[in-house]
Formats: sequence, structure tokens, C-alpha cells
Amino acid sequence: MNQPQTNFEQMTTKQLRAYILAHRDDEDALHAMALRLRNQGKTSTVEEYLEHLEHKITE
Repeated sequence: MNQPQTNFEQMTTKQLRAYILAHRDDEDALHAMALRLRNQGKTSTVEEYLEHLEHKITE
């Protein structure tokens, strides 16, 4: 049975951040956050955001 797809667009940034922390392997959620931050001018590329996350995780 397939699980329902989560609608990241309806989440606030705070809700999406909490979701990512609870579901660290959800690549769709990470991608949604990266796109959101890029659209807000806080990062230039998805890859830049993912590199930032990787650095934070390994600290």
C-alpha cells in the first residue's frame, strides 16, 4: 500500500524544516526546501544547499 504524498508547498518553512529533521532520508523534502530557499534568494542552487546541509550534519 502506497503512503500518501506529503504536500510540501502547503507547509510553512518551519513545518518543512521539522519534517526534514524527522524524515532525514526524504529526498523530495530536501529538494523542496532547497527550491524554496533558492526562490527566496537565500541560496543559488540546490547543490549549494545540499552541500551546506552535508557540512552541518558532519559538524
